[in-house]
Amino acid sequence: MKTKTLFIPTFILLSIALLISGCSSSTTDANGEPDINILPEAVITLDNNGAQSYTVTSIEGEGAWAELNSQNPIITLVPGGRYTFVNESGATAHPLDFRNGNHQKLFGQSRMSDSFNDVEEINLVMEGDLITFTLTEDLASELADYVCSFHPNMRGTIEITD
Repeated sequence: MKTKTLFIPTFILLSIALLISGCSSSTTDANGEPDINILPEAVITLDNNGAQSYTVTSIEGEGAWAELNSQNPIITLVPGGRYTFVNESGATAHPLDFRNGNHQKLFGQSRMSDSFNDVEEINLVMEGDLITFTLTEDLASELADYVCSFHPNMRGTIEITD
């Protein structure tokens, strides 16, 4: 009987400690320096205002910024991050494409050819209304904007920052 009463509090304390340690994340190494092995990861959700513009309705995670609920906002990304864009407008109604400064498609949901589809380091995954990719240095040097391939007014700038 005595063992059970000691076991329950110890079990509860251990569970709480594990829960707390699992919920916290450290962005520094043992010396207090920034941990460069932790890369940003974010989910950016887009919707549309008719055929006039995209809006960013939410950003979850780290490494991405945009003014929420404004028309065609600038989206800022950090190189090395892994990003998922959720196109709530629908890939068939408003195909989301990512382009370079010469308006050439790099990758996206339209049927036009892509130049970054098969780059292993980018690890491009497109499933339904989702586009997920890693922003490599090569891609960061090319990436300039996002656009609906059907409605050219639905276009915003992508900025890259450190």
